[in-house]
Amino acid sequence: MSYINVLAQATPAAQPAEAAAVTTQPAPAPANGAAAPAGQEPPSMLSSFLPLILLFVIIYFIAIRPQQKKAKEDKARQDALKVGDEVVTIGGIHGIVRDVQENTVLIEASPSVSLKMEKVAIARVKSK
Repeated sequence: MSYINVLAQATPAAQPAEAAAVTTQPAPAPANGAAAPAGQEPPSMLSSFLPLILLFVIIYFIAIRPQQKKAKEDKARQDALKVGDEVVTIGGIHGIVRDVQENTVLIEASPSVSLKMEKVAIARVKSK
């Protein structure tokens, strides 16, 4: 005799009692877009995309907008450079602007040392 046959013969009386105790669950809603069961409405498209939209708005105000504002301020500072401004470079060199060209500036670090640097290397302009 096989193991399955032995089990079937050993518990025939217990099967009807267990079958009565089993409860049935409602069938899940069909995935093909058919109507939902009574009392339930399918979620709208707006409520489905609302968390994604909110996430994008939060990222925009925390990361993108401040970065754009800082880039705009840096560009304005670079365009406003003029001869005689005291500046500090991103490398920490202090000097005076002696010549301004389209993309570069000539900085006098000491009376005998002049450095030609990119405008983007100017970290700040010292106030006079």
